[in-house]
Amino acid sequence: MARTQLKLLLFLIVLGITLGCMAAAYYIYEKVLRPEKLIQQEMAAIKKVDMPRIDPGAKRFEAAVAMIKEGRVPEGRDALYKLLKQFPDSATCAEAKRIIGEINLDELFSTDLKSGRRDYIVQPGDSLALIAGRQNTTIDMIVKLNGLMGTVLQPGDHLAIVPLEFSVDVDVSNKTVTLFRNVGDKRYFFKEYQARDLRLPPGMKVPAEMEVKGKSASVDGRSVLSTDPRYVEAEKWLPGSRPGVVLRTPPVSRAVPVPENPPVAPGAELADPSAFAPESGVFLERADLEELFALVRNGSKLHFIR
Repeated sequence: MARTQLKLLLFLIVLGITLGCMAAAYYIYEKVLRPEKLIQQEMAAIKKVDMPRIDPGAKRFEAAVAMIKEGRVPEGRDALYKLLKQFPDSATCAEAKRIIGEINLDELFSTDLKSGRRDYIVQPGDSLALIAGRQNTTIDMIVKLNGLMGTVLQPGDHLAIVPLEFSVDVDVSNKTVTLFRNVGDKRYFFKEYQARDLRLPPGMKVPAEMEVKGKSASVDGRSVLSTDPRYVEAEKWLPGSRPGVVLRTPPVSRAVPVPENPPVAPGAELADPSAFAPESGVFLERADLEELFALVRNGSKLHFIR
């Protein structure tokens, strides 16, 4: 009899513990898990609704532009730089880059800018090319800064000189050419250009690093100097140190359609397809390339990225 009562007692204890656990589990589900699940379902439903996305950089952009309009140009530019760094996906970044580039160029060519500018006194035997090479600048920059109308220099003349340390990144994905100013071991965004077209030479792999090797401008196949009146209309080239890589203005010949299947005379060998291939290069607007001509010198780093 005692054993039966003990078994019954144990059964009731186990049953009570089981019911208690079930009650506790039900309480936790109703008070904690179920509300959390409902919240997640509501959030998922909200995400499905086609709501306009808020651009976190828009207000920063508006505030920066307001500073510039008020005449606080350095502060506004710094704010735009911070915008590019903190909100690189903002729809305002493209316009921010354009504004920064214009401010940087105006500052670089301004006669009021003193930082980094040197006063050079022309020595006997000097030429624009010789001065540009020794002072780490370009002929175009010297001509623009000093408003020169010719190439003749007189000993004792004073020239404004600004050393140029720029590098260029070509992004083949979005066809942009970005100019960076190098200060020590750091690079700072200076200006961005949009290429009209971009065709890499066959076999070139990206990423690739090289240098600018030489600069040329020609009219009707003849080289012209930066002081020539025809220089503005000249076809300009910034060749890279690898064959087929060049930053240039679009050639007129590109308007002629390239035949997909060039005709071959009976019995003749099949023509080399490369003979009909479009010219390779990074093709820029003439005004943009003229700016690069003034800022990029022989030996400047040239990077192709994706």
